[in-house]
Amino acid sequence: MWHGGAFMRLPAAVAAAPCVAVFTVLVTACASGVVDEARPRTTTTTSRATTTTSGASPVGPLVWHDCDEGECATLSVPRDHDKPDGDQVELAVARGSQADPEARIGSLLVNPGGPGADGTEWAEYFASLFPNEVTDRFDVVAWDPRGSGDSAPVDCGDRLDYLFEPDSAPDDPAEQEALETAAARFAAECEARSGDWLANISSQDTVRDMDLLRQALGDEQLTYVGFSYGTYLGALYAQAYPDRVRALILDGAVDPSVPAEDVGIEQAQGFDRALQAFLDDCAADDDCAFHHDGDPRGGLEALRARTERGEIRADDRRVLGPTHLDLALASPLYEGAPAYDDLAEALRDAERGDPSALLDEFDVYVGRSSDGTYDAEWPAFLAISCIDVPQLSVTEMREAQARATIASPDFGAANTGLGYPCSFWPVPAVTATTGPVRAPGAAPIMVIGTTGDPATPVEWSESLARQLGSGRLVVVEGSTHTSLLDGPRCLEDLAIRYLVDLEPPPEGARC
Repeated sequence: MWHGGAFMRLPAAVAAAPCVAVFTVLVTACASGVVDEARPRTTTTTSRATTTTSGASPVGPLVWHDCDEGECATLSVPRDHDKPDGDQVELAVARGSQADPEARIGSLLVNPGGPGADGTEWAEYFASLFPNEVTDRFDVVAWDPRGSGDSAPVDCGDRLDYLFEPDSAPDDPAEQEALETAAARFAAECEARSGDWLANISSQDTVRDMDLLRQALGDEQLTYVGFSYGTYLGALYAQAYPDRVRALILDGAVDPSVPAEDVGIEQAQGFDRALQAFLDDCAADDDCAFHHDGDPRGGLEALRARTERGEIRADDRRVLGPTHLDLALASPLYEGAPAYDDLAEALRDAERGDPSALLDEFDVYVGRSSDGTYDAEWPAFLAISCIDVPQLSVTEMREAQARATIASPDFGAANTGLGYPCSFWPVPAVTATTGPVRAPGAAPIMVIGTTGDPATPVEWSESLARQLGSGRLVVVEGSTHTSLLDGPRCLEDLAIRYLVDLEPPPEGARC
């Protein structure tokens, strides 16, 4: 699986946004790779282009037009960065807000996570969450990384129920065969529909796109906020272009120095702890909907056994399977304690024969619509994951899954099992995207870690800050996945001073 395993998602404040009905994110529909030209264009503005440095191709300014996401533009980038004069692809870009012209510093580029998450649909939402001290000084800009959203999205088909019907934590040969068969089918569908494009969507390719986008926005240096997987992109950018870093905030960091298998296990262990925290809270609360006389763990084990037998069906006859249950559990755990009541009620309803709430959580997580079609985010997530790290053979995957099961009894097997498509992937991995990152000469970089983050353990943020050399770590007490968008005022103040005044957080900062 990719660096964060199958449970890497958006920051909690985004994943829990009221406007999210069906995951049009990480985790959306297959598109042509350009912004929809049918959207109304009532105004058009142009971003100033900047002089390029050595090794970079000249980039023209972006031409903005009104769209549902605020203002939209497209950026032409090489399909293959090693052939800059070859075929081009169009990246979708959105500007959620514009700075006060008299106070403007530049653009603030934002990535919500993933991999595979499209950023454009979140541009206005991000702009609404940042304080005025930031939005008065920066245009808030997001983009759909190559292979996702409206940026030449990976196409693996939109009928993906078959991929999640097998138990991703198999415990007998028949379940193992079903899981591997579905994974092989998915990889074949991706190859048939997306072909050699699959070889050009690595994180390294996206980092090169980011520098072209910086130029097109007219900025001499990059100001950037990345969440979860977006921290990985930010770290790779700092390594590739240390002199072009103005200010980077990396929230909920991925640790590139940890081997992919270990990262998947450590993340699964984080979700184990988050699940146990929920169960402990429920056991101590007589009013918890899934109390089970103080033994909600026993109730959950009984429920999972029923999903393995296919006993729980929704009104539309959909079956709640074990993989649906695992992902439906993981989704609210990103939010921590605020999601406990709804999760308990969903589990209670499922054991009473109504799994609709859990299936809704699953659908949001993987981008499934009510008509049974899936958006492009899960395919993009897997396609980028499979090219970013060394690919294991089926035998190696089985061995890794066995180790993960021991290390993480609740989520280890499932988190690993969802990565089987990579064992059948038709293009080789770009292993240059693994290993420690170094950014000698880069300006100070703000790295945020949250103590109870289930998806990206705080230790990863600590490690990344050390690797970067100029990293300044801020530790936040909390239980959500990332903290910048809904964390304490202390964190907001540190971020404002850093982004606006380039004042880095003090050593040992905690909020």
